[in-house]
Amino acid sequence: MPNVVTYCRVSSEEQAEKDNSIPAQRKALRSWVAQNVGHVITEDFVDDGVSAYAPADRRPGFCAMVSFCRKNQVDAILVHKLDRFSRNREESILFKSLLRKHGVQVKSVTEQFDPESPQGFLYEGMIEVINQFYSMNLGTETLKGMRENASRGWVNGGAVPYGYERRKVVDGNGPEHITWALGDDAEVAVVREIFRLADEEGLGNRCIAAALNRRGVPAPGRERWGPSTVWFVLKNQVYAGDIVWFKSRRKGRTGRTKTAPEEQVVQRDAHPAIVSRELFERCRAKAKSRKFAAHTTPHQHVDYLLGRLIRCDHCGGSFVGRRREYTNHRGEKQTSLTYYCSGYLFRGKETCASLPIDMAWLDGVVVDAIRARLTDADGWNDLESRVRERIGARRRSYGQDPAGVRAKLADIDRRVANYWKALGDGMDAAQCKRLIDDLQARRIVVEHEAETLAREDYYTLALEKNLAALGRFRTHFADGFDRLPFGVRRQVVLAFVEGIRVHDRREVVIHLKVALDNLGIQHLTDEAETALGAGSEGRADNAMPDVESRVAFCQSREVWLPLLDSN
Repeated sequence: MPNVVTYCRVSSEEQAEKDNSIPAQRKALRSWVAQNVGHVITEDFVDDGVSAYAPADRRPGFCAMVSFCRKNQVDAILVHKLDRFSRNREESILFKSLLRKHGVQVKSVTEQFDPESPQGFLYEGMIEVINQFYSMNLGTETLKGMRENASRGWVNGGAVPYGYERRKVVDGNGPEHITWALGDDAEVAVVREIFRLADEEGLGNRCIAAALNRRGVPAPGRERWGPSTVWFVLKNQVYAGDIVWFKSRRKGRTGRTKTAPEEQVVQRDAHPAIVSRELFERCRAKAKSRKFAAHTTPHQHVDYLLGRLIRCDHCGGSFVGRRREYTNHRGEKQTSLTYYCSGYLFRGKETCASLPIDMAWLDGVVVDAIRARLTDADGWNDLESRVRERIGARRRSYGQDPAGVRAKLADIDRRVANYWKALGDGMDAAQCKRLIDDLQARRIVVEHEAETLAREDYYTLALEKNLAALGRFRTHFADGFDRLPFGVRRQVVLAFVEGIRVHDRREVVIHLKVALDNLGIQHLTDEAETALGAGSEGRADNAMPDVESRVAFCQSREVWLPLLDSN
């Protein structure tokens, strides 16, 4: 009995209103199944309102149907017409070939042909070519109609601009069209204020956004204004009353690219303007003439040792590095490398007033803190004693000798063998089986104990090996850290620094850790020793075999530093 699935699709709201809507397609498919006795519908799949230009692999119903056919016994996919499956011939061939490997055919209930016969193969190819031609021609005609619509000052769609609302109008006795009308008075006032600040006060995008945020003005679609949001308002011709259509075109399957000015359709005075054209042009000219002083020099790369490790307690943002060149009062060119809070840098001091941190000072403090933790005799002895206590505590918690566990397993095996021998000598079979089952159950328990002990033995041995590796590493770290390549120095910082917080905008809190991971520190030590020229001598032994539970032992410590000392 053939199993089939049905697939229905409409590509627009207009199609849903016609006879080939989803209910009409489903009715035709079920009528075909009723006439062809023996077929069973196992699943229905639908893509409702998906654009005709959307690729098949972006239709959720289509993707679910292909996945279902690959995992279940399906003989055929029923569609109302072949163009419901796909209007793209290459796409149709690809998916039909994939489905054919799983024994699935695509059948049209209105276009009867045998795809296995030469005539059916030719007919199917002709239908697919015609369907793709129809799709391409429809796209061309649609663009032609949209171009004509835009040239007459009507809107072809898209998001409603801030300060406007969508309004439907009737062009004489013709169809309805869409245009923009002035919207909320508060939003209109905000748009005019943005242009006034840019024109009369000469403020840039960042300063205008900060001024609006100070007043608590809600931004379009978000909580706060940003420089890009302000710039989108200032450059948008819609506020001068113009309609600009075809600013970009499709590129590839998902991307878009800008179009040339001569390809665009610009209709002036298509709807009520919020600002005058003279004001709009003045603001656009000022924006083009504005010169920006970059904080960094792109052609001179800087490696920031503590990047993404510093967090601001006030705004929650991360500190980022910035390079700035300036001339001091003596006319000398100077370079400043500084960590700034991203909240302050990108949203202004109204969001965060954290002080900048000199990079050389903070990097030096962190490295000195790691060096003191590893090379100071008291600090190292404290760390070593804590690790030894941890190892001893874990061994005492289990308190068993692995050799004793192995002896238990050997004893169980010996007793099982004796019972099997006794069974051959005439011992009661039922009693013998019961005793052997009891021993096998006991063996499972003892084997679990052996696995646990082996795992714990790996863990404690890994701690011991890595403690020795850290001992070798500290001898090189004492004086040779600055000679390490930046990548290795960065690894060291990530391994030994849990995080850095700027507390109350005045103090830096450094959270240190010593992670004894049986793979992480081992690899780090090898790289560091190689970079320092240690050679093969003094290298850490090969890493322990990976185990299921790789638990890191962290010795946390806080170092409080006044931020004002950085200056």
